[in-house]
Amino acid sequence: MWLESRGKKGARLSMEDADLSARELSTEDLTEAELPGTRFDGSDLSMAKLHGANLASASFVKANLSGAQMTKANLDYASLKNANLSGANALRASFYETDLQGADLSGADLHGAYLVNANLESANLESANLRGAQLGGATFQGANLTGADLSGADLSGASGLAAVQASWLMQGPEKAPIRLEGEALRSWLETAGTSK
Repeated sequence: MWLESRGKKGARLSMEDADLSARELSTEDLTEAELPGTRFDGSDLSMAKLHGANLASASFVKANLSGAQMTKANLDYASLKNANLSGANALRASFYETDLQGADLSGADLHGAYLVNANLESANLESANLRGAQLGGATFQGANLTGADLSGADLSGASGLAAVQASWLMQGPEKAPIRLEGEALRSWLETAGTSK
């Protein structure tokens, strides 16, 4: 009712530190929900609507968020270790200091997302849209960046880029990206985190 009336009737879903682990929540509409610190470990949130939701410090370990709509969601300090976010739409979402180690972000739309100091070790970012993303201080050791679009992304202080898997990726200005592969790609990866 709160969503349909645009906040005029009913109340916004608000639960702090709740345990919603191993739940079937696929396609649920949790738009603008207040769920900080909530545990969703092992839950199925595929195709869920999480637009503008406050999920700060929430735990999504091994959760299925494939195809989830997470535009402008707040996932700061959250744990998404080994979570499936393939095909998720996280346009301008915030993942400050979020643990995405081993997460599947293949084909995810992270355009303009804030991933400063995020842990992306061993994450699958194949064909992910990271255009204009803020990735300063992020850790990429062992991540798969093949086909990822990093045009216009800020990688200042990012680490582990020399140890990523990538046969090619898009890089350069957001409005005029170029495809990097082979030696040009390796050279760029070795220096990408040291400059803006």
